Amino acid sequence: MGAQLSLTGVRQIRGGREALRVDSLDVGPGEHLSVLGPNGAGKTTLLRLLSGVDSPHSGNVTVDGISTARGGVELRRRVAYATQHPGLLSTSVRRNVELPLRWRKVPRKLRGELALAALERLHVAHLADRPARALSGGEQQRVSLARALAIDPAVLLLDEPAAGLDAQSRSAFFADLDQALADRATTVVQVSHRAEEALRLADRVVVLVGGRVHQVGSPEFLNRRPADASVAALVGYDNLVDAFVEPDGTVLVARAPTGLTCSGPAGPATVAVFANGVRLVGDGEPGLSVRVTRVTPGPGHQAVALVGAVSLLTQVPIDAPATVAGDAVRVVFDPALSAVLPRAGAGTPVLRLPGDVSVTRG
Repeated sequence: MGAQLSLTGVRQIRGGREALRVDSLDVGPGEHLSVLGPNGAGKTTLLRLLSGVDSPHSGNVTVDGISTARGGVELRRRVAYATQHPGLLSTSVRRNVELPLRWRKVPRKLRGELALAALERLHVAHLADRPARALSGGEQQRVSLARALAIDPAVLLLDEPAAGLDAQSRSAFFADLDQALADRATTVVQVSHRAEEALRLADRVVVLVGGRVHQVGSPEFLNRRPADASVAALVGYDNLVDAFVEPDGTVLVARAPTGLTCSGPAGPATVAVFANGVRLVGDGEPGLSVRVTRVTPGPGHQAVALVGAVSLLTQVPIDAPATVAGDAVRVVFDPALSAVLPRAGAGTPVLRLPGDVSVTRG
């Protein structure tokens, strides 16, 4: 059974500065929580607090209501922590996976069975008798995860579990991780600086920037309703541009219409747009005037760099009419792939999504 995790009034100081501030965060039993943030955001600091490796400077961190600062060995044994670097010992794969079971005084025969079962879940049982240090990076990551799963933890903490793997290996790793956890009620907290990893397996996502929580929500919610420009950039919006909301709700960029409307206070705003949400329109149609500076082939599309009053990146299908560097074009933004966000000191605009559903930003 997964454990309930809670952080209340947490402050963590490192090097004389506040590395992490979490006023309140609860993770339900069996929930899969991702923590998304850039390097230095406080992600690993959060995991170290949840694991009981560190105690907060102030506030309280609990597992099933028991403070990690006072829970002792028995509480920590319910938590498995797979660090960013596997840290395997210079012995066999099998012995590495058995090690936490030995610490828990599991009988030798059962240790072997549990270790092999964990390795099978991650498709690396055939490596059981190999020296752990002779494995590839991807194999070491899988063995590290098998070691964590072998103890059937109530809480599994994953720190950038696919760090250093290429795109294909990362995809395979997360597919196997999903399968390995499918029939378990383990509470999982995974941290990453990659949106595709953080959003992939999560029930909810916490966005950390500069040690502060900027937003908490489902992957779908964050994709559609980023709270601010920092969140929008982290979840993958390719374009962030200064805008202005007119009294009638028209959203302008460089005084040109964008195709967006927004209810709420008029004034300065920021528009976040996915690359495939920047639409090229015909001559004479309303839009933002820009010039093509570069066309780069991509898988199933062409990436087109645009510059004018603002710089933009768009993606067009490979069978779209050809554009070349130097072409003058006009663009508008697709409301379904855009977000109108407040700028510092501005109000909280509300974007009108398709179907006239109003979504509060901020």
